[in-house]
Amino acid sequence: MSGSEVSGVDLARVALRAAMEQARRNGGGQKAKAKPRVVRTVRRDGREPMGLGAAIGAL
Repeated sequence: MSGSEVSGVDLARVALRAAMEQARRNGGGQKAKAKPRVVRTVRRDGREPMGLGAAIGAL
């Protein structure tokens, strides 16, 4: 094998670097931030669930 041949781990490293650069050029690095989903549960009797810290504080 000569010094200019690429194989094994080096070949994978070169391919990964090329793919990352291509994705960067195509805008692949810009991801939309997911907004946290707010879930409010109201029971039929009008009570709402309370967090553990709030429950302990209420005691």
